[in-house]
Amino acid sequence: MGKIRVWVSLLMLLCCAVPGKSENDFGIWGGIGVEKKIVKGLDFNVEGEFRSRNDVCTVDRWSGSAGLSYSVCPWLKAAVDYTFLYSYEPLEYTKAGNIVPEYWLMRHRFNVAFTGKCDWKRFTFSLRERWQYTYRPQHETEKYDGRNGNRKEDEVIKGKGRNNLRSRLKVEYDIPKCKFTPYVSCELTHNLHDGFYYEKTRCMAGTEWKMSKKHRFDFYYLYQVQNHSDDGPDLHVLGAKYTFKF
Repeated sequence: MGKIRVWVSLLMLLCCAVPGKSENDFGIWGGIGVEKKIVKGLDFNVEGEFRSRNDVCTVDRWSGSAGLSYSVCPWLKAAVDYTFLYSYEPLEYTKAGNIVPEYWLMRHRFNVAFTGKCDWKRFTFSLRERWQYTYRPQHETEKYDGRNGNRKEDEVIKGKGRNNLRSRLKVEYDIPKCKFTPYVSCELTHNLHDGFYYEKTRCMAGTEWKMSKKHRFDFYYLYQVQNHSDDGPDLHVLGAKYTFKF
């Protein structure tokens, strides 16, 4: 069964790689969230999210999060949250010539963020600074000889922690007597774990649709640019999120 899994994985990898020879990838992201006001200025939220990549050929990850946000004053909000990530890792050839079949990997993520905003005419400008810590527990997965497919000792993926600083500038426009609020944003991610250096950029354009006081949708296009080629191709994303507030 082990060898069959290896060859099936190789076949899937080749099939999915055909449209992915360019330096850009495409994915679809979707999310569902619930918000609840606890007391004045303090909100609780939970959210589930799905992401795909490899031209929507591969599930990238599932995630679930829960957090709190507090309005310190009219122009400043603080937030903390925890996210559980379940990510798909594709088949890999190691430097030693072995094959590690695809597997799923757990990660734990903690965020602390402060968002300041100001209004000018019908525009709202906001700047969010988010400290992000992600921990990957140690994981063992199957490994096979790349020459004959024989089973070898399991590959050990060591546990690792990572710190990032994510800075996002966002501009929204309030259209008179309209339920749609268009916006654009740009986010820079810096690596704090291996020294302070620029890692990736995310540019977004979208609109928020407030159907009612309780129901809200967010539709967006996102373009993610990787600073290092080893981190994968640049990514185009079409996304949607539904939020229920009560």
